[in-house]
Amino acid sequence: MDASYLFDADPGGAAAGVDAFGHACRDARAAVGTMRGLAALGDAGAAVARLGDAAQLAREVDMVLARTARDIETGSDVPGGGVAKQHGHRSAADLVAATMGTTRAEAFRLIEVGRALEEMESGRPGPDDPEDDPDDAGDPDNNPDDDPDDDPPPAPKPKPKPQPRYPAVAAALDAGEISADCGAQIITMLDSLSPDVPAEFKQDAAAQLVERAKGLDATRFARVVGRFKAALDVEQHERNLTRMRSRRHLRIYENRAGMLVLNAELDPETAAPVRAALDKLVGDAMRASRDIPGLDGRTTDQMRADSLADLARHALGCETTTALFGTTTVVVRATATDLQHGTGLGEVDGCTQPIGMTTVHRMFTAGILVPALVGDNGEVLNLGRRQYPFSRAQRVALGERDGGCAFCGAPPAWCEAHHIVYWSRGGRTDLANGVLLCSHCHHVIHDQGWQIRATDTEIWFIPPASVDTSRTPRQGGRARFGTPRPWNTTRTGDNNGEDEPGAPPEPS
Repeated sequence: MDASYLFDADPGGAAAGVDAFGHACRDARAAVGTMRGLAALGDAGAAVARLGDAAQLAREVDMVLARTARDIETGSDVPGGGVAKQHGHRSAADLVAATMGTTRAEAFRLIEVGRALEEMESGRPGPDDPEDDPDDAGDPDNNPDDDPDDDPPPAPKPKPKPQPRYPAVAAALDAGEISADCGAQIITMLDSLSPDVPAEFKQDAAAQLVERAKGLDATRFARVVGRFKAALDVEQHERNLTRMRSRRHLRIYENRAGMLVLNAELDPETAAPVRAALDKLVGDAMRASRDIPGLDGRTTDQMRADSLADLARHALGCETTTALFGTTTVVVRATATDLQHGTGLGEVDGCTQPIGMTTVHRMFTAGILVPALVGDNGEVLNLGRRQYPFSRAQRVALGERDGGCAFCGAPPAWCEAHHIVYWSRGGRTDLANGVLLCSHCHHVIHDQGWQIRATDTEIWFIPPASVDTSRTPRQGGRARFGTPRPWNTTRTGDNNGEDEPGAPPEPS
């Protein structure tokens, strides 16, 4: 692109900069017009590559919008309202949202990202920054012909420029590696933590979240961010859980059309058995629909509604203490150390929010719940080729590693334990050869030819060349979707590296 006007030597001041920006935008719009024409002529096989290129461009344009939105906020944060008020808006976010035709929430996200970019720019050395020369600074002997008494006093050293709050996030945004939405989620979460959370823990979390954001949509990534927040600030999360429990409710009413409407908000402890039961019934229906295509035309929401009715009918007609689900359990997970000391966080199947140890203790006493302390009761987890199905203890252990579908993060109740190397081909029934997968991902992996590498603690997916020519391994399971391990026990350097993730496997 010929953009010689960007380097015009004529000092035109701010007006010249605005004119150059307008020229650049017009050139970019022309290029986008060409892209639209090419996209209309493109073949479906290359659509994914085109989408990746266009998404990268969109992320870079978002950085321009974010930086500009930040400038508007700076210009509006003055007595009298500044830029925003001059254009008839109450705040910079209102002006940005109205100009872009988006929401105030999106405008706030852009402004937050713009602030991070501004911090990174302010930390870079500028072209006019003096360079320190230890051989010349303040040493009159370097000029023996000059009278030291006539020398002016040495210039004060420039103050160090402020660094960005979260350099890993700012650098990823600047490089277009993550979206503005994901970047804003990380920054907002870290800023909301209590002052008691050490700065090094925040920086560690920022770097980990940047890696997890790559390849995840913003909605799924929001769950990951929430889990990190709980692990970083356990005491605050415990208080949040208490507030959530106090706000639990279920409203039932009939609307004007004669439909019964259920509106509920349940805390994780209350929701766990409800979610597990419904997920079990829906999962069974989905698998039956897969095995006999066309037999069941219901949507997932309709399956869930019918499952709720089935639960009610069973409860009304039940005359025994026999459970409706002989093989279904709600698994509550916690480490033996955390359980003993009453610290840290636990998890319950089907809920994205971690739970505190007080709740874990209470749930462990419930008859329908299974406490998962893998190995504490001496279960045999490695059965070799003695039997084909994975045992209940092995499924619990797989749930510890995978947390649900190891490929997409779907709930455990939607998943089945599969042999990585088929049983019919000599595959063993043990953890290193097992993986939890939902039906959809199971078919995708085997139909496309993905490879899986697993250990007792990690699982990696290696894409085929048709998906990724470099065949770069992608981590799955709890390491990608789950709650991170507590910082006070795994980030202090006292674990001899045992809790650090291993290197990704080489594709074979």
